[in-house]
Amino acid sequence: MRKDMNIQEVARLAGVSVATVSRVLNDSPKVKEVTRMKVLDVIQKFDYQPNLLGRDLRRSETKKVLVITSALEKPILADVVKGIEICAKEHGYYVLVCPTSYNWNKEQELIQMLKNRLADGAITFSTALSEVELSEISKKYNIVQCCEYKKAPYTCSVSIDDEKAAFDAVNHLIELGHQHIALIGDNDTLSESSTLRREEGYKRALKSSGIPFRSDFMKYGSGEYMDGMRLTDELLLIKDPPTAIFCLNDILGVGCINAIKQHGYSIPDEIAVIGFDNTREAQMSVPPLTTIHQPKYEIGYSAMELLIHNMTNSHKKYDNLMHQHEVIARGSTTGMK
Repeated sequence: MRKDMNIQEVARLAGVSVATVSRVLNDSPKVKEVTRMKVLDVIQKFDYQPNLLGRDLRRSETKKVLVITSALEKPILADVVKGIEICAKEHGYYVLVCPTSYNWNKEQELIQMLKNRLADGAITFSTALSEVELSEISKKYNIVQCCEYKKAPYTCSVSIDDEKAAFDAVNHLIELGHQHIALIGDNDTLSESSTLRREEGYKRALKSSGIPFRSDFMKYGSGEYMDGMRLTDELLLIKDPPTAIFCLNDILGVGCINAIKQHGYSIPDEIAVIGFDNTREAQMSVPPLTTIHQPKYEIGYSAMELLIHNMTNSHKKYDNLMHQHEVIARGSTTGMK
């Protein structure tokens, strides 16, 4: 094996031109089968690795797409990425999932890959870029915001209406007769659009039903299971505690349910719980967790479709696509008169 072998040497050993080797590498139908086999024999014998980067730059495309996410632990990430990958594969693109660990410098390095034409486009799950920065970059490069989005010129996004989804979740509890409704959320996502919009939906639902907002009924922690338990413990120690708790993700919801049971309360007769995202954990909870379903696979698929359109057309779409959400009622809320 010769790691330093170049295309000129392959051509010399196969007794063909450099152009013919290039046609073989690109599966051109113009090459005779006998010639193709001669070239492939040399490639296999010497384990020649073509300079794909140089080829991609000459083509002005890499067929690679970045998926930039602040953390791999996001509960909905796997299903959304599955939709992205299926759509990408159907159109001949490769997907590179790139976690930033909430590191601004890491995100800048990934954006630089777009600027250096090492990737054709990017799908972001959340971004540290300001609206102005995002607009300037999106004007020149192909970026689609997925689930989390900021409103700015020359940007596009695919998500659900988080504010309306939260409103519907809280309204579900109100329709069951609850007046004392608390909220548990994730501190790490307080700067993200979805968390802020869900909080707005919670407050709007209370206001529309004439229920006073109580700041002591709103708790934020790490967003993990143990925080769901800890924050619920705090809520249940309040004088006149809540009879229903809206959790901004299902992991918090499961922790919330288990803390309520440890305190000896009946679910849902004494305290009801609703989560968000409709993850597997929601179905495995005891009782099963009522939650907001968002079509995660479909969101990912259509985000990739939108990105492909913008990567392959001179006329860009700066759309904000909203998928429909749904309240999935399960045992953690049903049953209250």
